[in-house]
Amino acid sequence: MVPLDVAATLTRMLSVTAGARAAAGAPGPGTRLRGKSGFHNGPWLGIFDFDALDRAERDALAFWLRTHAEPLLLVRHLLLAKPLSGEIFIELTPRALEAMPEGWRESPRPILVFAPAGRVQPQRLRHYLDALSRLRVPLLAGGSELWAVREFDVEFAVALAQLSDPAAHAAFRTAVDPCQARIFDQQLPAAEAALLDDLVGARDEEGAVAMDLANLSSLYPKAHPLAVFAAVERAHNRRRGEAERTLFSGRTIEARHSARGFPESPRPATFEFAARAGPLLPAEVQRIFEASELLSQG
Repeated sequence: MVPLDVAATLTRMLSVTAGARAAAGAPGPGTRLRGKSGFHNGPWLGIFDFDALDRAERDALAFWLRTHAEPLLLVRHLLLAKPLSGEIFIELTPRALEAMPEGWRESPRPILVFAPAGRVQPQRLRHYLDALSRLRVPLLAGGSELWAVREFDVEFAVALAQLSDPAAHAAFRTAVDPCQARIFDQQLPAAEAALLDDLVGARDEEGAVAMDLANLSSLYPKAHPLAVFAAVERAHNRRRGEAERTLFSGRTIEARHSARGFPESPRPATFEFAARAGPLLPAEVQRIFEASELLSQG
């Protein structure tokens, strides 16, 4: 059992229900672009990395995922593999195997690695890239490049995992200030739903990235969502300052990997592409043109 700071846990719970992120990074199947579903493309594969967690945290999260969270993530179009600890080896859970659509293994599938925020060492990210690039199993159909990382608030996830146990829930509620007990009762289910939504990327992707994603997706409707996202992210990445343009500045593995090759010299958008892109500002056309070139390279 992981000791829970009642005041800190309740504060974090209220901040998440008010809109603070519990997980962030690469997009997932529930990502919205300016209010519309962006990447709903059948079930994706989610893999939790427990390598940097202590024994109590692993036990709490593993039990919660197996008994409570996994069915709710399935509803959000995410199949789970067994959590990683040490070596990277993909094995679907029994529930995922049962729910897996017919033919799902025979095509490359997007893979989201859920890494504990603030605990992943740089070499661990290299492990993801190197190990996944070597995999040759039916799930990856000869080697998919659609891998990305979402980081999750492990302390918050562990707290919610423990509060799903009736005894731990009752003990925590007893320790809550009586005037806040009703708030706790109301906010706990909402906080759990927000965490699950954040794991699958169900909150809006905002700003210039979202705009470029929407525009590039409309130009290449058959391209895979993660490939589109990686191309846009790489186009934005090359505009970053040298200090930010590192191997780990990108949220998709492809974008991080490509950072080794910077600086790059993009060519100007062609007149034909600008006409095809429609009524956009010149800077927007240039970014989308660069992303389309990177997409075509993949």
